[in-house]
Amino acid sequence: MTEPDASSCFDIAAALARLPQSPGVYRMLDADGRLLYVGKAKRLRSRVRQYFQKNPDASPKTRALCERIHRFEAIVTASEVEALVLEDSLIKAHRPPFNILLRDDKRYPWLCITDEPFPRLIVTRRAKKSGKERYFGPYSNPGALYEALRVLRKHFPMRQRRKPLFKERPCMNYFIGACPGPCQSLVTPDAYAQTVAQAALFLKGRNQELLREIEAQMQAASDALNFERAARLRDRAQAVKAVMGYQQSVAFDDPALSIDAIGADSDERRCWAVVMRIREGRMIGSQTFELPLPFGASREEALSAFIRQRYAAVEDDDLPEELLLPAMPREWEDGEEALSQWLSDRRRAAGLSRARTRLLHPQKGPKRDLLALAERNAQEALQQAALLDAGRLRADPARALSALQHALHLPRYPQRMECYDISHVQGAYTVASMVVFTDGVSDRAEYRRFKIRLAEGKPDDFKSMAEVIRRRFARAASPDPGQSAWRAPDLVVIDGGKGQLHAAQEALIAHGFGDQPIISLAKRLEEVFTPGESQSVRLSHDDPALHLLQQIRDEAHRFAITYHRLLRQKGAKISLLETVPGLGPRRRERLIARYGALARMREASAADLAREGGMPLSVAEALLDALRAPQKPPPKAEKMG
Repeated sequence: MTEPDASSCFDIAAALARLPQSPGVYRMLDADGRLLYVGKAKRLRSRVRQYFQKNPDASPKTRALCERIHRFEAIVTASEVEALVLEDSLIKAHRPPFNILLRDDKRYPWLCITDEPFPRLIVTRRAKKSGKERYFGPYSNPGALYEALRVLRKHFPMRQRRKPLFKERPCMNYFIGACPGPCQSLVTPDAYAQTVAQAALFLKGRNQELLREIEAQMQAASDALNFERAARLRDRAQAVKAVMGYQQSVAFDDPALSIDAIGADSDERRCWAVVMRIREGRMIGSQTFELPLPFGASREEALSAFIRQRYAAVEDDDLPEELLLPAMPREWEDGEEALSQWLSDRRRAAGLSRARTRLLHPQKGPKRDLLALAERNAQEALQQAALLDAGRLRADPARALSALQHALHLPRYPQRMECYDISHVQGAYTVASMVVFTDGVSDRAEYRRFKIRLAEGKPDDFKSMAEVIRRRFARAASPDPGQSAWRAPDLVVIDGGKGQLHAAQEALIAHGFGDQPIISLAKRLEEVFTPGESQSVRLSHDDPALHLLQQIRDEAHRFAITYHRLLRQKGAKISLLETVPGLGPRRRERLIARYGALARMREASAADLAREGGMPLSVAEALLDALRAPQKPPPKAEKMG
């Protein structure tokens, strides 16, 4: 006896009534049990209930999320701070599509001091807090990262190789002063640890503290008549002073205050955040980050997510005492309190004298000027990105998707679109392609291709289209235990006219997907056909929605023809080789793997063919005769289905 699906029996009203008014984390899931969104709440019942109440003022992102929520799960925590930490862990582990994700894991590099007896300083794009590694960054400007790396390797030399190059002598790095030689015990562990600690202070921008420490060591070396070490420390101090000379001074009442000012600006698709870091009265750097906005999320949502993800990766003793932020909506005030408490607890655990971190929204004075500077930098970053995109994209994907939903009266935002096309030559080598666009951008990892079985050998585009739709949606309806389910799209696009659309729609209905949104795009007049409508929808030639449909249709056509040509080439190779007596399947495979093209086999000698194919010389000579015989000319024109 089959057990009923738990998700189909989920009673939302009863589940809401059972939720406590306690802090915690909630997870929203769709009908297939896929995680859509992770959020935290100070009062779980009040927060989760909002998703199931009609709100005409809700953002496009919230509306799109609410359309997909089928059930939810909640985890109660002891405090809102614990909920904040758990939320960040779940987002990083599962990367839900409706959460805003900082692109620092693949795009932005970090500097890392490794967790080894003699640590190394390396560049990485994965900040994993698995051990005692120390990460600094991320660096949105790689030039700044490699400049810092150059200064550190010259004046704070550390081990660079993972393993010693030689057993009995140091490598060249030691002789050029780029490594102190720990592999040959040429430096004591204490002296090496001092260099590592000073490098960490340099990366954190605590240059006044670093200078005091270096000058004390320099004086001690001079008193001990170790003038060579004193000279190296003098050069190190001069390098730190040179860096400080390039840093802009900022006048505050408390010059020792550590401050981060965060400005943000956004369009319909993404948000740019700029962090300006002030340490010991000097601006030590400015970092720019891009955050994609799923489903039209707001700038405030992006900024809130950015702060949590950004400071989760920062060293505890490098957290600022003040965060300067633009004005935020009133509903985020509770979140600010939990975030301030979380940052303060981490500073306190690091043993800092001033443990509290305050979140401020300055309205006047030097701090307001600093925040305004960060906001102007964010606006400039957004404008520059828009100018760069103008050369690559004809329209903003988010705007195009919204326009497409409105023009075709789609029931939901078309976040995932799938397009299908058929390709063949007079019915031979019939194939189908499925291309996927996620958030208006091609998602090549989701592309699929199909060999058509039922219509092979005779041209029947309608039967071919019905077959590929049936095979694709069989994976969405009831996948085998050993197969992974394919998520049903928000919109299916068929390359063709009414006939192809009707065949695809019948296949969907037969598999229980009668409510699946589907359209077809006819190439001749760029007409859009929808089920049940005799008249086509004509979109303006400058409509971003039409541009997006053309883009996905052309990509499906390209992908189908590429696969079709690949099969034809393979078929042509095998069909000619099959005519040679004595050339069996194994020998044919060896020749194709070795030579690839028939033209290369034609240029080889009979002895080479015999050796590479593992066959007698007589068979190789017969093969050469077949290859060099006059070939029939190909047909003048080919019609691609």
